[in-house]
Amino acid sequence: MIEKLHAHVHGIFAPYKNAKTANELEEELLQNLLEKYNDHKKNGSSEQEAYKLTVDSIGEVSELMESLNLHYSEIEQAINMDYSRHRLLDSDFRSVSVHDGKFNSCDLSRSDFSHSDLTNSTFKSSNLNKCIFENVNLTSTLFKSANLKGVTFKNSIYNKTHFKGCNLSGLTFDGETFNQTIFEGSSLKKASFRDATLINVQFRMSDLKKIDFTGASMDKLTFNFLNGAKVDLSSVTII
Repeated sequence: MIEKLHAHVHGIFAPYKNAKTANELEEELLQNLLEKYNDHKKNGSSEQEAYKLTVDSIGEVSELMESLNLHYSEIEQAINMDYSRHRLLDSDFRSVSVHDGKFNSCDLSRSDFSHSDLTNSTFKSSNLNKCIFENVNLTSTLFKSANLKGVTFKNSIYNKTHFKGCNLSGLTFDGETFNQTIFEGSSLKKASFRDATLINVQFRMSDLKKIDFTGASMDKLTFNFLNGAKVDLSSVTII
């Protein structure tokens, strides 16, 4: 009967196998039902009676799972979005979640991405003139050959963010925290990193003329890299 109970519970959740929560809920329900089944047996019920009483106690699981599965489908639709080669000037992307999104060869001038999650997204050859990235999760996001003139970066997450072949001249990153961020082949002339925190940040083949690190804190690896590039680090704190 225990094997039959296993099969019954598995059959209930079979239509919802694509939902990430299904396996966890199935295991939890099965454990609870096994405890009930054993309790019925201890109270004198036969195996058949214990099985029927246990199954009858399940109630309606499908309604909950359909709701969860619908939510999962909505999440799937929200990620892996491809906006490439579109004109999306002045677009409102505030508070959106777009993992693995593609914004390649887009004109996104003056668009607002505030409070959004853009984890692992790509902006290749995109026009981001005067865009706003405030309180944005830019984990593993790639900006490659993108126009970043006049872009606002503020209170964002830059874990493993990669800027490649971009013009970041004159941009302000004051007070921001960078972790394993890569600036590669990019211009950072007169960019400001005042009071910023930099941990294991790389500046590969980038123009660092007159870059401002006043009051910044950084680990030894980042410090040594910048020191070798003859950047003024006189007011930097090593952490």
